[in-house]
Amino acid sequence: MGKDKQKLLSPFWAGAEVQVDPGPPRLFASKDANTHVVVLGSGAVAPNPYKNGPAGAVVVNKQPYLIDAGEGVWRGFAKAATAHDGLLADSLDPTKITKLFLTHLHSDHTVGLPSLMFLPWCYARSEPLTIYGPVGTERLVSSITDAYHGDIQERLYGPEAEAKNSTGWKTIVHEIAETGLVFEDENVKIEAFHHTHGSFAQNFGYRFTTRDRVIVWAGDGQTSDSFFEASKNADVLFCELSTVDDLGNAVWGGSTFEEKQKIIWAYHLKPQELAQFASDANVKKIVLIHECNYSDPYENEALLEELKRDYSGEAISSRDADVH
Repeated sequence: MGKDKQKLLSPFWAGAEVQVDPGPPRLFASKDANTHVVVLGSGAVAPNPYKNGPAGAVVVNKQPYLIDAGEGVWRGFAKAATAHDGLLADSLDPTKITKLFLTHLHSDHTVGLPSLMFLPWCYARSEPLTIYGPVGTERLVSSITDAYHGDIQERLYGPEAEAKNSTGWKTIVHEIAETGLVFEDENVKIEAFHHTHGSFAQNFGYRFTTRDRVIVWAGDGQTSDSFFEASKNADVLFCELSTVDDLGNAVWGGSTFEEKQKIIWAYHLKPQELAQFASDANVKKIVLIHECNYSDPYENEALLEELKRDYSGEAISSRDADVH
């Protein structure tokens, strides 16, 4: 975008990030792997035409286990299912969207929740959506169900009723009160761990242990003892990160640099912190999600390069529909 055109935009939209396509999704894992992890949304809070809000799925034996429900997550399924020659097309069928694990209740991680509750039902899901999340999840889900009462009634009793099952819109909520095992089946063991994110009393990440891999999806937040224990020897750590170099360009956190330092570091991780943490935990690969990259002029991998100054292991800046 030229400078003359930038002048026509408000400061919010003049940032280069919303103008730069990071490129097509990539396949990092073997197609024959038992476990795949797909990034359904690599973005953060700011709207971006190339990045959905935070979301992902661990896919084991063609069964997806979802993490978070950022804006655009339903569309993210379509992009991921049609990428990589349809590698995950069967795995991401709407009828299989039945298990969701929420890291915390910030709106950027949950605003896509109505999509996952109701839209798969429109396409034949009959099993209720089971949701695991912090205390407060039950209230959130109940409120959404009440808000969509008219939609539910129309689909149950309107002209399309005969084509609809009566169960696929329902939800089952399991609130997580503390760290530890939260789910286990023949495919995966899922353990929750706590770490600090602002003043949230409960903010979780998840460790997925499958037959062939250990995956840690950290969500948002700072390091902690339980986060460290969960990350030990992980094959892949999916983790948020914020810039130190370009913090002054942040579009949130206050009007002064000092205010931004105080507020942003109450919520997020610095590159040097993540580098030390991952090295100490013997993490095999880091995948950055929810990147707060405020480089100007904007560079897609500026935040990744900050991390690599202090981290010698494998690290990747994610794109929507990447598969690991």
